[in-house]
Amino acid sequence: MLRSPLVVCWSQAAVVAVFLLAPPRASAAPPPPPRPPHVQALVSEAEAAFDRLDIARARDLWAQIYDLEKTTEWATVGICQLGQIDRRLWRWVDAVDELTQCVQQMRPPATPRERALYETRHADLATARQRVGEIRVFAPAGAKPVLVGGRLVDKDDPIYVAPGQHEVTAVLPDGRMARSTVQVSAGERRAVVVGHEPAGPRPVAPRPAMPAVAPARPRTGPAPWLVYAGLGTSGAFLASGIALHIVASLEDSALRDAMCKPHSDGEYKEGLRTEQHAVELKQHLSTAALIAGTALGAATIIYAVLPNGAEVRASAAGAEVRFSW
Repeated sequence: MLRSPLVVCWSQAAVVAVFLLAPPRASAAPPPPPRPPHVQALVSEAEAAFDRLDIARARDLWAQIYDLEKTTEWATVGICQLGQIDRRLWRWVDAVDELTQCVQQMRPPATPRERALYETRHADLATARQRVGEIRVFAPAGAKPVLVGGRLVDKDDPIYVAPGQHEVTAVLPDGRMARSTVQVSAGERRAVVVGHEPAGPRPVAPRPAMPAVAPARPRTGPAPWLVYAGLGTSGAFLASGIALHIVASLEDSALRDAMCKPHSDGEYKEGLRTEQHAVELKQHLSTAALIAGTALGAATIIYAVLPNGAEVRASAAGAEVRFSW
């Protein structure tokens, strides 16, 4: 039995529609083109540095590689490597930013190996996020630029910061400053609303009032009678000391002459010894009078010259003595 032309046409149309609307079969993405020789040399050096645990050197090399390949198909590999290395160096803020770009740029896994790598990158990102704080800034319209702790950021994206206190600053189109301070802990997310404040220097807190101090009493000069009495007493001591010294010197010379002459009388020699003791006593008294007169005269002069309230300090063997009047 022959089919009608209408049925044949509908059958052919259905086959064509199924062929055109059927989803394309998944195919593996083509591998990226080979790296240039100088970039491949840097990759080999970075891997060698990582194998010998020179992590800082490996990080510097991968940063150079990423700068050379950020506009190529190898950019995802470079940013993922930087995120992994910064995570090992405990540079958590950089690691979160880099691993976030890494997982965003990774293609959906097509093989078990790619799936394992995909899950590892997400797990590393989740671990790094627990070490930093996340801030979302809500600034007035047209606020540019936005600074967090002095670092320029994009206010529309999450901002990852180290745990602690941070200042968020924005410059408005009319030149006014908008500021806000936020305290964030590790693993915490905070929203920051930046308010307005007039441009210019910040207000300075008033200085605390100084405690009232009693007015100093007027200082008076040295008493004249005390100066005269000190000088007179000092002169008397000095004169007595000089007189005793002269008398003792004369008597000592006479005794020396008498003792050099031969005498057999024992009582006479004993009398000379007694006189010798008296001469020595006069010498001691003369020395004491001279010292006392000199000290008293010096103290009187200092009292008369220095102003009232001055202090004289003398230090010896770690001890300090203050004289004040």
